Amino acid sequence: MKVGLVLSGGAAYGFAHIGVIKTLLKHNIPIDVIAGTSMGALVGGVYAAGVSVEEMEKTLQGFSRKHIVDFNPFVLTDTGLLYGKKVSNFLRKLVGDKKIEDCDKKYCAIASDLYSGKKYVFKKGDLVTAIRASISIPVVFKPVKIDKMCLIDGGAHDNLPVKDARKLGADVVISIDVCSAYQKPTHVKNAVEVAFSAVNMMVANLVNEKEDKGDIYIKINQPGMTPDKFSEEYARKSVAYGEKYTKRFIPKIKEVLGLK
Repeated sequence: MKVGLVLSGGAAYGFAHIGVIKTLLKHNIPIDVIAGTSMGALVGGVYAAGVSVEEMEKTLQGFSRKHIVDFNPFVLTDTGLLYGKKVSNFLRKLVGDKKIEDCDKKYCAIASDLYSGKKYVFKKGDLVTAIRASISIPVVFKPVKIDKMCLIDGGAHDNLPVKDARKLGADVVISIDVCSAYQKPTHVKNAVEVAFSAVNMMVANLVNEKEDKGDIYIKINQPGMTPDKFSEEYARKSVAYGEKYTKRFIPKIKEVLGLK
């Protein structure tokens, strides 16, 4: 049976996906298909491109605000606080000019088209462009414009793309939800924190209402963390949460897959 791994969005909570992949591989659980949204598209895309989990852990744990922040001075007359060029450059150094169809694993990334109001699924083309579109949190990042589309964060439509993993050929879907157990803020200090918190609240509600959450659904709670905390310290903690929760499900996963 082909195993599909679905990775939700959740901004900095998404570092937990590294711990998930690390634990699955440690217990010889195959990963044949990856479908991701936002931070899930980022982590899943880097792994699908052939970057080892060890390199992912080392590199992405060092992923901080300096790799994201490139303020747009024309924000009042433009479409985002950040240009998003820095994060694209960071990803380009990791995966180069890899195309989705040339990845080691079957992969898709979810984005949302503002103009049509529909979900857009990247199944081919430039991997970095797909990831950049999928992580385009409204107001925070400028949308990605392709042809006649204006693409923003995929969480606006589908933060847990189980059906898309099945369409790629997954017989058994393991879905990882890092957003619906998000910590509600007691206060917010700036527009970025408002945007991150608002998006996580919205996508958490969408996931909670979803009927098909996969054959094995793992909801990862990360107390003491917030979605905007991009730092090495928080990344390490998030990876550890991913390992901890996934380890609990290993017996069930092996049972479903018929593995010893």
